[in-house]
Amino acid sequence: TGTAMSRLRTPANMVCFALKMSTQGMEIRASGRVIEKSHTSIMRWEQKLAAQSEQWSPPAPAEADITVEGDEVYTRVSENLPPQ
Repeated sequence: TGTAMSRLRTPANMVCFALKMSTQGMEIRASGRVIEKSHTSIMRWEQKLAAQSEQWSPPAPAEADITVEGDEVYTRVSENLPPQ
């Protein structure tokens, strides 16, 4: 992450804040208005950091059990049911 973040001209905490807004459902243009940066800058940050994704989240070993957690996710069949 150091290499990808060090090549950005924007402070790392601002980049992280913009990406956090995106993961929480805020639209990219709205994020740009909040941090006073272009939405295209945010998209470039996402692209640069996506290229480094293996360093951020290495793949799990094949023999390991994996737990997936959903935040605010419900299953819709014939009615909304909370996850069990």
